Order: sequence, then structure tokens, then C-alpha cells
Amino acid sequence: MLRIFARLLFVGGLCIAAGFGHAQDAPDPDSSNPERLKLARLVVVDSGLARSFHGLVAQMEEDLQNRAAATRPEAAADLRATLGDLQPEFDQAADAMTDRAATLYAARLSRRELADCAVFFAGPSGKAYVAAQPALIGDLAGALAEWRRQTSVAMMTRVREKMREKGREF
Repeated sequence: MLRIFARLLFVGGLCIAAGFGHAQDAPDPDSSNPERLKLARLVVVDSGLARSFHGLVAQMEEDLQNRAAATRPEAAADLRATLGDLQPEFDQAADAMTDRAATLYAARLSRRELADCAVFFAGPSGKAYVAAQPALIGDLAGALAEWRRQTSVAMMTRVREKMREKGREF
């Protein structure tokens, strides 16, 4: 779950960074423009973000099967068949999230910024970026966990030192 969430942040960050100087605090009234929404959806799909939504669905299905296997092992085969029967509904839910993400991107990025992102992701560097994402996210998750641990310890140490200077034990 952490990997997929990190991917969402990573991909979203790239496009937001592309439009950082022009990002708006309030949604743009023109964000419902069909051309802009189409560009935003293209960015969501080509950046790998939509793939992440489908990955989350697969992960939820796997979690459900694992929990059921522990509590109701006799129902495992029927559960697998049921999940298969329901797969189109789950795919539709992931597609709806893709549309929602496109709406959010269209609200935060101008048509020009979306077009720039779309061109990037359609080109060789963008394709290489998307292909490298799973490995990068894995690397980033490990690095982030270590950074958080180190920073947390350093933060607590420094806070204790400063609180002692003020006559307080913390």
C-alpha cells in the first residue's frame, strides 16, 4: 500500500511541479473544459497514475482473499470466482477514480501545463520515467523510511536539548 501511495505522490508531484509557478489555490473555473479534461486524463493515464488505481483495486482484492483464507478457508474458491465476476465493477471504480484525478489535475494545471506534461509522458524520457517508477518508488520507500527514522531521532534529541536549556525535562 505504501508503494502505491508513494507512486501517487511521486507522479502527482511531477506534474504539480511542472506547473508550480502557475498553480492556483482555488479551482480554475475553466477546468471543466472538455479539451482540458481530455488532456488531464491523458496525463493521469500516461504518467502511470491510473495504473496505480487499478493496482490498489488488485491489492484490496488480495487483502480480502488473505483475510478470508485465514477465517473462511472453505470459501476461498467461491470468493475467487466471485471476485472474478465482480472484476468489471472494480475496474469501473478504478476508471472513475482516473476521471476524478483528471478533474483534479485540470483544476490545478492550465491547459498549457497539461499539454506539456502530456508531451513529456508521450516522449521517450516520459516513457522511461514511467518504466523506472516501480523501482524508483521501491528505492524511495526504503530511503524515506530510513530518513524518517533518523530525522525523528535527531528531532527528539534536539527538542530535549532545547527544553533542558529552558529548565524542562522532556
